[in-house]
Amino acid sequence: MLQRLRFSCCFVLIATFACATVMAQKPLAIQNATIITGTGETIENGTVLFRDGKIQAVGKKVKVPVAARIIDATDHYVIPGMVEAHSSSGMSQANETNQIVPYVTVIDGIDPMNSYFRQARRNGITTVRISPGNSTMIGGQAAVIKTGGEFIDEMVVDGVAGIKISLRPVSGSRMAHLARLRKTLKDAKEKLEEKEEKEKKAEDKEKKDDDKKSAAKQDDDKKDEKKTEDKNKVSSPAALSELDKAMNALLSGKNSAIIYCEKAMDVGQALRLIKEFDLKASLVLGRDCHKAAKEIAASKLPVILDPTLVYWEEDPRTREEKKIVLPKIYRDAGVDFVFQTNRPGSSTIGSNYMWYQAATGVKYGMTEEEALAAVTSLPAKFLNVDKFVGTIEKGKDADVVILSGKPLDLNTWVETTIVGGEIVYEKEKDEQLKRLLTGEEKDSE
Repeated sequence: MLQRLRFSCCFVLIATFACATVMAQKPLAIQNATIITGTGETIENGTVLFRDGKIQAVGKKVKVPVAARIIDATDHYVIPGMVEAHSSSGMSQANETNQIVPYVTVIDGIDPMNSYFRQARRNGITTVRISPGNSTMIGGQAAVIKTGGEFIDEMVVDGVAGIKISLRPVSGSRMAHLARLRKTLKDAKEKLEEKEEKEKKAEDKEKKDDDKKSAAKQDDDKKDEKKTEDKNKVSSPAALSELDKAMNALLSGKNSAIIYCEKAMDVGQALRLIKEFDLKASLVLGRDCHKAAKEIAASKLPVILDPTLVYWEEDPRTREEKKIVLPKIYRDAGVDFVFQTNRPGSSTIGSNYMWYQAATGVKYGMTEEEALAAVTSLPAKFLNVDKFVGTIEKGKDADVVILSGKPLDLNTWVETTIVGGEIVYEKEKDEQLKRLLTGEEKDSE
């Protein structure tokens, strides 16, 4: 028996040591690269050193440990991992067809093995906010997650990253949709105010009882205590439902609203709702919303553009077709915006890629620095995760992308994607990409 016990103890110690060894990440260094940090600095022949999932050092003269794994990135560029501020991919179902479900979370529907994450890593996206789709009213809670990882718990950066509100009616008229939405928000606001009033009254009563208790005689203390307990029991607010908790978080500013506007007319309604209910919000814009660019600029809200950035629109009066270029319109209006991509499998191939969206912006007037910021540091700031990701700086998460050439160049490929200091994608090992390029086998995805 004693021998078995000794064996068990030895096994536990060995297993514990093995786990600790696995968890201790081997240092990784990228050397001889052109590093675009995202902070306004470009470092030629630079080095980035990672340790335990964080950027330990970046610069021209970085001391690299002997035990570190080295990636020679001569003639290559290194940029921060791309950040996508709005996507409904990666879930078993894109849209929350139930109309009012602010308490559901996308975390429960995300499949880390979904092909979307493999494609995201292939395209240099390392962080994404996954949100319920646009066919909803109050569709549930979004989450910011990393695209690398085998289990959802290890991928989550922020599990409370906004509640999706859509102004596009799933059925019926826009008038009815908006009326029901406003009533839901108003009812929730009244409940919240009632709850806060009850809590204040309970606090006032408790304070008065404490004052009386301190002034009362010693032999009356026990009676006063019992009275206080009875009064508090009566005045305590009822337990909140999950619906009430979620709506309270939205209305109190503990969670933000992600408001989808399909048409220009929706923008005005969204801005009124934000003002009326004092919401923290960002706007996800449909193509038609460019007609309200001035109002959007004046709002100073974070903006996510429609995936289709360039299209033709017919003037209803002259019947003439006009080319609409969304990045130029919003940039000229002074709007801070970021890009999003189409869902995988979309017929508009270019807009499936973040680099293509940024390159389109450059084509129509954005500087390369602005365009790169719109897919790295700016969406990280919009999502309040910029202290972790979005730029290459000491202390931030080790999320970077190694490119074969200049960023946004048509001939440039993502060579390597690193998330949390781990290599999660290598082009040379991408068998599926090889089959696609050679035409040997039709892609099954």
